Amino acid sequence: MNKIKVGILGASGYGGGELLRRLLVHPHVEVVGIDSRQYLGKTVAECWPQLVGFAEYLRFEDSDTVIDKCEVLFSAAPHATATTTVKSAIDKGKKVLDLSADFRLKPHLFEEWYGTTHPHPELCAEAVYGLSEFHREEIRGSSLVAVPGCNSTTANFAIAPFAAHNLLGDNIVIHCITGISGAGRSAKVNNLYSEVNENYVPYSLAGTHRHTQEIEDLIGRVESIDDKAQVLNNLKTHSDFRPGQVSFNPYRVPMTRCEMASVYVRPEQSISTKSIMELLHNFYENEPLIVVQDALPQSKAVAGTDRVIVSAKVDERTGHIVVLSTLDNMGKGAAGQAVQNFNIMHNFDEHLGLSLQAVWP
Repeated sequence: MNKIKVGILGASGYGGGELLRRLLVHPHVEVVGIDSRQYLGKTVAECWPQLVGFAEYLRFEDSDTVIDKCEVLFSAAPHATATTTVKSAIDKGKKVLDLSADFRLKPHLFEEWYGTTHPHPELCAEAVYGLSEFHREEIRGSSLVAVPGCNSTTANFAIAPFAAHNLLGDNIVIHCITGISGAGRSAKVNNLYSEVNENYVPYSLAGTHRHTQEIEDLIGRVESIDDKAQVLNNLKTHSDFRPGQVSFNPYRVPMTRCEMASVYVRPEQSISTKSIMELLHNFYENEPLIVVQDALPQSKAVAGTDRVIVSAKVDERTGHIVVLSTLDNMGKGAAGQAVQNFNIMHNFDEHLGLSLQAVWP
């Protein structure tokens, strides 16, 4: 089998580095080009010390050169910075997996949440939302996949089973802690060790975080399906649905990577912890990357991997269900999910190139 020629935009950021780590060991991929303005002309190892000895043939190039070389383009550039470049790639017949927010939302919602007019709103109608386990069927035939945000991915794996079983109630509250790598690799005062260490920082609280809309869209898509057995694999990005509503509240904590979402819902009917764990096990039983466990999850158990761990308990005093979901924000929350979508697009084993075991301690 001929290998697929792949290029990466924004390959000097954390998302791009994690894409390289996976794609360089993918048996059906040849990485032919990597883009970075900051590292233009430099080798992979000059940017990524952990990849010394790998891909010595690669040097960072400009985006046009990378696009011309590749068949499939991964774009890990920040939102609204590479949209025109992505359009150029699509116009040249390339498939694109975009890790930014540019194609996750309808154009008017993108403008509302990101504060800028979408440069190419016509592409949003072509884009498929790449929450892999839920959108598999439409990902297979897509040439433009919008890889979901890390926070929304973490929360959505906790929320979806309960949305499918009408157990969300009317007041959904999400607390999500995230490691500092979620803020990116660029030099910022808030990312300095002395600012981050021993510091627990809330940010974008009370309905202001940009990933909120992705969570509310997921609820709407799930609730709009008549046959809830079709929720996994068969959600439609552009279906007719009414978004849900959540209170999403993120917190930055002094760890490098991973996220943990705690979702609090109170359904109308009472239910036991045993019943909701059976519900979760049954819902995800055919999804090997989604691990349902009775024990409460720990973020370190998914560090460096492309898996999700989900668990839940019922607060019998108040009737609330507390659902916990943890993943690596740079793995299943970004690069890992992008590579999984690539595999789905090409009918490969979904796990090729992915990282499945964490390192402990």
